[in-house]
Amino acid sequence: MATKKTKFYREVHSEEENIVSDLQYEAPYGSATSFKVKRSGHSKSYHIPSGGYGYFVSSFTKAGSMAEVGELLDQNLLSEDISAIVDFLDFKIQDIAKAASVSPSTVSRWDNKSPIGTPGSYQFFKIDEVIKKGVDLFGNTAYLKQWLDSPNMALGNDAPIKLITSMIGLELVDEALDALHFGNVM
Repeated sequence: MATKKTKFYREVHSEEENIVSDLQYEAPYGSATSFKVKRSGHSKSYHIPSGGYGYFVSSFTKAGSMAEVGELLDQNLLSEDISAIVDFLDFKIQDIAKAASVSPSTVSRWDNKSPIGTPGSYQFFKIDEVIKKGVDLFGNTAYLKQWLDSPNMALGNDAPIKLITSMIGLELVDEALDALHFGNVM
């Protein structure tokens, strides 16, 4: 009968640092405005921007909670609420229609006070959130716009701007921004 060899594991010392134990909040969870990461004797602080949700839609940037955002989405955004997003992304009527889940002829009949519907409100909220994430990552809208307009291998050589009108495409663009944030080349 064969005897089983005992496997020895390296002992972990408390002075060895790892990602999980290195995250140190300067305030109670959920109320932090910054956090610090220590790794290999180096420390870096990250500022957590406050100011609601989204980037261009003022009602989102003023929202204090996701519950408030939910109420805004239930009331439906107006065409004028999304005009800054449409202008920034250079959306055509077909792009707006696809994102809002309506026909192009419906979009062509909208005036500034026209509600865009619940599906469209939700999609434009998510687009605004991705824009905010991109601006936080790239530092300004010009660099984000350049990235959005450039073909991306991680997205099948499509430009991210071509994908964000669909829910699945928007998720892929969001994941690509997350990957960039964590140092992957995208």
